[in-house]
Amino acid sequence: MTANKPITLPTTKSIASYVRRNALKVKKAQRHVHKPSESVREADYGGHHIVIRTTYQIEVDGVPLMGHMGVTDDGRVHYHPVPNASFPSAVDLVKELIDLFPDDFTGGGTSGHGGGHMQMGARRKGRGRARSSK
Repeated sequence: MTANKPITLPTTKSIASYVRRNALKVKKAQRHVHKPSESVREADYGGHHIVIRTTYQIEVDGVPLMGHMGVTDDGRVHYHPVPNASFPSAVDLVKELIDLFPDDFTGGGTSGHGGGHMQMGARRKGRGRARSSK
């Protein structure tokens, strides 16, 4: 039986070293492309089996909204980055995202905006939260 090694807190130097050693792995992971999210709802009715597949491709000011969306059996739309909320429609969901995260939707129209509606929960310098969905 070996003695347990005491746990030491990380230092600024050890964290920087860890980041340098793992930077390539992180870059590779960030290149991951999400497949379009698809919700599948099934029901049996009158001796028939019903399958409904729903996919969303949403853009705001010409920029794709990234993240997984789904539709419940009662037709409400949910968005993975906001797990405790559902909406009566995809339009209502996007309106709420714009209201909740206005810094992520700085375009104000159909041309030129600063950034993109990607990587929800990530921090952008001087901008608050960024958005990830699809």
